[in-house]
Amino acid sequence: MSMYPKSILLLIITFLCTLTVSAQYTEKINTNRPGTSQGAFSVGNNVLQLEGGFGFGKEKHKLLNTKTNVFKLDYSVRYGLLIEQLELRLNGTFRADGVKQTIGGNEEKIKRSNFEVNTIGAKYLIYDPYKRPKKDSTNYDELKSWKERYRFKWKSLIPAVSAYVGANFVSKDNPFTAPNDDTFSPKIVLMTQNNWTTSMNGNWVLVTNLIVDKVTTDDPIIGWIITSTHTINEKWAAFGEYQGQKSDFYSDNILRLGGAYLYNKDLQLDANIAFNFKDTPSIFTFSFGASYRFDWHTKDEIIEQPGLEGGIKEGEKKENENEGENEEEEQDGFDELEEGEEIENDSLKLRKTPFVNDFEDDGFREAIENDLDQRRTEERLERERIENEKIAKKEDKKFRKEEARRLKREAKEARKAEKAEIQAEKEKQKMIDDIDAELDKMEKEQGVDQELQDIDKELQELEKMEKELDSDTQDKEEKKEEEKQKEEEDVDAEYEKYQKEQEKAKKEEEKRRRKEEKRRQKEEKKRKKEEQKRKNKEEKDNKTDDSDLDKELEKIDQ
Repeated sequence: MSMYPKSILLLIITFLCTLTVSAQYTEKINTNRPGTSQGAFSVGNNVLQLEGGFGFGKEKHKLLNTKTNVFKLDYSVRYGLLIEQLELRLNGTFRADGVKQTIGGNEEKIKRSNFEVNTIGAKYLIYDPYKRPKKDSTNYDELKSWKERYRFKWKSLIPAVSAYVGANFVSKDNPFTAPNDDTFSPKIVLMTQNNWTTSMNGNWVLVTNLIVDKVTTDDPIIGWIITSTHTINEKWAAFGEYQGQKSDFYSDNILRLGGAYLYNKDLQLDANIAFNFKDTPSIFTFSFGASYRFDWHTKDEIIEQPGLEGGIKEGEKKENENEGENEEEEQDGFDELEEGEEIENDSLKLRKTPFVNDFEDDGFREAIENDLDQRRTEERLERERIENEKIAKKEDKKFRKEEARRLKREAKEARKAEKAEIQAEKEKQKMIDDIDAELDKMEKEQGVDQELQDIDKELQELEKMEKELDSDTQDKEEKKEEEKQKEEEDVDAEYEKYQKEQEKAKKEEEKRRRKEEKRRQKEEKKRKKEEQKRKNKEEKDNKTDDSDLDKELEKIDQ
């Protein structure tokens, strides 16, 4: 099968003419680097973009016993031609290797260099789910509802789809291609791209490429690339890429990781590393490069990111200053159509985004575009108002929550103080009860004192009796002296005297014993009384201390 460049170009033009139109120029540079996949969107009409980089790496082949130092130069030239969806692309890779091969005890060094690939082709955007929506498609319920705005939208899984058709050009006897490769071979790529915009986690882009390469040669290649890019902030982005390739000449699976830095809207710098998972050969490469565009784009057709339809381009700021005059001109144009020609144009109805036709009058086109910008600005202001209302509601909710917490805390402290007051009342009542019990004990002790007084009276009576006995004893002694004189007179009288003395001694002994017993009882009662008083005093002192402490606590609480 043989194909000629003229036939391919005719086929591409015929294919593109059957497709619909949507805009895809972006304010910032749209580059394929640092990965090797192609995004679904083109650079935009009349935009020239240069992409390139250097790579250094090592390869080790276990079976061939070779070690290779690799140098690569990648280049890509992209240009948006005629319409927004069409892009012409020239890309290639120049490679220079230094190979060391060990055979037995000998080491052989080989140097080789050539273009690994050169490809020229065209890419066209077949389907764009992010194309500019109509005005009447705006869902204001979604703008007002947080749940509706942030819920997962299954529609976002529908990707943009593009097709690429190109041709490979390689020299004969190329050391980096299969031995029987043709100098010319076709290449077809089907590309998809999903753009996901989040308010908290940045933007995500998922690009997939399905590649059919060199189908007319003896070693056709089937390949696939999956690239995921995440914007960390306005300047930095990180990416990861998986590339697979299957052919009889060479098959591999390569993983790339890296990042990019947006220097300005037309210049991006990048770096990445690449490695594979086998040893025939094993690959490790470090690459860095840059992308720069020459922006000669003049037609203000911009592809909108999801959720950013209300944005205003920098080039349109001057036009927006004259919105009032343009609106009057637009209204006059509508009146002329209604009165003179009576033509109904759906694209010019209110709440519709008109389709911009290149063949319309420039003034009329400018009025329509200004009306579109005004509507976008109104949508943006509406979103800002809703966002401000949400912030105000959030702050009010936070204030009410803090107020509820404060009231709850005060109620808790009041309950705690009330419990402490009740506990203090209980302690006070208990102290009063203890004092009453102490008074009762003291009243009982008064009965003991009465008993002691009775004992004292008895002791006094005994002492009185002793005195009487002493007086009797003196009388008896006197009588004894008299009786001594009569002692000799009567023996019987002596015997009676002896008996009386014995009886007297017994009585005195009995009195002494009773007196000692009374004294002992008195001492015992006094001792018990003193001990009881001491205990009562100690308990009273303790209660008094507790009472003083409670009073101090009450004063502190008050």
